[in-house]
Amino acid sequence: MKILKSHLEEKLGNKKNITKLGEQLTMLGLEVDSIDPIKKDYSIEIDLTPNRGDCFSVLGVAREIAADEQIKLKKEKTFSIDFAGKPKKKVNVKEPEACPRYCLMEISNFSLKDTKGKLKKIPESINFRLENAGINSVNPIVDLLNYVMLDIGQPMHAFDANKINGELQVRFANKNEKITLLDDQKINLTADCLLIADEKNPLALAGVMGSLGSSVDIETNSVILESAFFSPSFIRGKGRKYGIQTDASQRFERGVDFELQKKALQLAASLIQKYVGGTCSNFKEVVSKKFLPSRKPINLSISALNNKLGTSLKISEVKKSLNFLEISSSSGPGDPLIKLKPPSHRFDLEIEADMVEEVARLVGYDKLPLKKVRSSFQDFSKTSYEKTLNLKKFIANQNFQEVINYSFVDDQLQTKLNLSKNMIMIQNPINENLNSMRTSLIPGLINNLISNSKRGASYLKIFEEGKVFSNEKKITEKNKIAGLIYDQEKKKAWNNSETFDFYSLKELILKLLDFSSVEKISFKPSTFKLLHPKISADIQKNNTRIGSFGEIHPTVIKKVDLKKSFFYFEIDSLELFNEKKVKLTEPSKYPQVQRDLAFIVPNELNFSDIEKEIKVNSGKDLTDIKLFDLYKGGDLSKTSKSLAFRITWQSKKGTLDDLYIDSLVSDITNNLKNKYKVELRT
Repeated sequence: MKILKSHLEEKLGNKKNITKLGEQLTMLGLEVDSIDPIKKDYSIEIDLTPNRGDCFSVLGVAREIAADEQIKLKKEKTFSIDFAGKPKKKVNVKEPEACPRYCLMEISNFSLKDTKGKLKKIPESINFRLENAGINSVNPIVDLLNYVMLDIGQPMHAFDANKINGELQVRFANKNEKITLLDDQKINLTADCLLIADEKNPLALAGVMGSLGSSVDIETNSVILESAFFSPSFIRGKGRKYGIQTDASQRFERGVDFELQKKALQLAASLIQKYVGGTCSNFKEVVSKKFLPSRKPINLSISALNNKLGTSLKISEVKKSLNFLEISSSSGPGDPLIKLKPPSHRFDLEIEADMVEEVARLVGYDKLPLKKVRSSFQDFSKTSYEKTLNLKKFIANQNFQEVINYSFVDDQLQTKLNLSKNMIMIQNPINENLNSMRTSLIPGLINNLISNSKRGASYLKIFEEGKVFSNEKKITEKNKIAGLIYDQEKKKAWNNSETFDFYSLKELILKLLDFSSVEKISFKPSTFKLLHPKISADIQKNNTRIGSFGEIHPTVIKKVDLKKSFFYFEIDSLELFNEKKVKLTEPSKYPQVQRDLAFIVPNELNFSDIEKEIKVNSGKDLTDIKLFDLYKGGDLSKTSKSLAFRITWQSKKGTLDDLYIDSLVSDITNNLKNKYKVELRT
């Protein structure tokens, strides 16, 4: 939101130093994105958090500054309006829960044309403020309503009274109903769309945008001004649903002051009568009090407040500060609790902690006392955050770069990758391409790869740690860590000789598992459908799959329109959160004994199966098994391969003799032959 310094000063009734003003707003929690000189003024751009809809106006920002300085806002000018009778138009609010308060006023007998037949002009000062806020000029009626919204925060709408048939209705859309909006966009309405309508047609998508058919133009001579409170839950997401975001929808989604509607009508009517002319009717108001937001009292403990902030504030000081925020308070003599009631414009104040934060803001975060925390107990165990950070550091040290993607992804991409099973769709997506929760980290990493490869990247090693989501029986979320390696050798620089293959990836995975102290692991052919069935593996821990790695499946490459394959791994993060157990043992003073054994095995037999059998038959003095050679071809059949192992024994009790080792070798070879038809190669 952009506002002018002069507009703010007008509300406060005093001049401000622009540098100090920027610092003051930031310390109040209203982040200042930029301050730019404009003509003889300053444009201040403020980035508001979603919970501070009350600051979406010059009045709201001025209210914060006044509370900080413990001064009162400048008294508003009294409205000068000549009323003439009651409104002729009837109003039927069919959905009072969605619209608890609806106010209107009729203004007639005016002309938007000047003596030359052109649109009348409003004061340059108002135009300047609207232009700075990024609000385009339309016509005097619309411009003045937009100015009221910028000034005090109430979005309003004007209907051409001559284009309305019968009574005004506030209702939900009917089946197959359509509307053409002011931007000429035609949309198909759904049953959850709240409308302002007449007896024939919809006139506006409530809280978002009006229709083209009821809009004010240069020929308009009579209007109906609408000022309403729409419950945020009924407006939220409707604009995004149709790719629309308006100044009105931004405010209604966050919550507008539900006591402001009549004041806004008075201000708008006085401005219109002053600059355009016309005859104003009295106000008509339809209120359903039971559906208006309730301002429940909040109990604030002074002792709890002081303990949390490290202060020694008195009840009178706290009450005085909060009263400047229009938070009413009451407490009995000696009562340690203050009963606080939030004002109608503060939807973000609900619990005691919210009030503690308000006091901290007014005291000043930089002025809160510093106190050293004393503790009789120190827990040195690492948090999940610290463990995750260590994992990230380890992977980054393997020349990977971390990426951070949205948890939202395109449902079409997930469907294309066969990841749509148990997918969770988002009801109010921030973007049409971010409309589902990811079930794997691979869609985001693939998008990163596509983006980088289009910019000439020939070698890419990226990883991400984050949550994935599933709706199998119930909604669950898991933390995963995943990585992608893309190696396009032909496009490498002359001095880059590094080549990445499946065994490079396996070495990385083994290092990661060792770093994370994962025990009792094994590898099996992967069941992850996105990986190549012959160049991939699943990581098993106690016969449970905790991750997968390997080359991506060729069909995936075609689906995402890449020219070259890449490698990928994905592991459950929690399985890597193991404490490093260090056990000191006395080294043996006796020599090691080694045997190199080469076996001719069927191609379909895995290394892990042979390794397991060797361990079972190698006795208690076995210390190490290493695969040091894989051979195919030569005198071997096409269905066989040769695997060579170096087996090491060492005892702490004495020297192992050859007869004992030979007997173990015999047990190994005989059991492998009987179980898997494996032959010892000679």
